[in-house]
Amino acid sequence: MDARILEEFKQGRLELLYRHVYPGLLLYAVRHAGETHGFLAEDCVQDAIFRAWERREHFDTMQSLKSFFYVSIRNSIISLDRKQKAKERYVSQLEDEVVFSNSVIDNETQVLLHRAIEALPEKEREVFELCCVEGMKNAEAAERLGVSESTVKKTKAKALDFLRERLDPALFLFFFAH
Repeated sequence: MDARILEEFKQGRLELLYRHVYPGLLLYAVRHAGETHGFLAEDCVQDAIFRAWERREHFDTMQSLKSFFYVSIRNSIISLDRKQKAKERYVSQLEDEVVFSNSVIDNETQVLLHRAIEALPEKEREVFELCCVEGMKNAEAAERLGVSESTVKKTKAKALDFLRERLDPALFLFFFAH
C-alpha cells in the first residue's frame, strides 16, 4: 500500500495520502503541540504536506516521505514555541515599560499637584487639605477650624479656582472631577 500511496502522491494525487497517512500525522502533531498549540496542529500538518508536495519527485520511499513529514511537523511546532516565547518576552518587556512610564508619569503628576497645593494661600491650603486630602466633610472641617460651614465652602471654592489656574485642565479634571 505504501508504494501505491507514494506513487499517487508523486503524481499529485493526495486522496490515498489523506486517507491513510494524514490521521497519523495529525495525531503526532496534536501530541507534540500540546495544549499551547494544539489548535495549530492541523496547520502544521497541512504545511508539511504542502512542502512535501512541492518536492514530491525527490521522495524515493514512503519512509523518506514520512520522515520528511515528521521532521517538518516537529520543526513547525518548535517554531511556534519560539514565536510564542518571543511574544511573551516582548509583551512582558512592554508591560514593564508601561508600568515604569506610568509610575514616572504618576510621580510627575503628584509633584505638580503637591507644588500647586503648596502654592495655595495658607487658609485655602488648610481647608483644601482637610476636605480633599483627609476627606472631611465641610461641617467637620468647619468645626475643626472654628469657622462656619459657609466659610469652608467659599474657601474650598477659592482653593479649587486657584488650582484650576495653576494646573493643566486635563490634570485638574483628573484630580478633581467627581
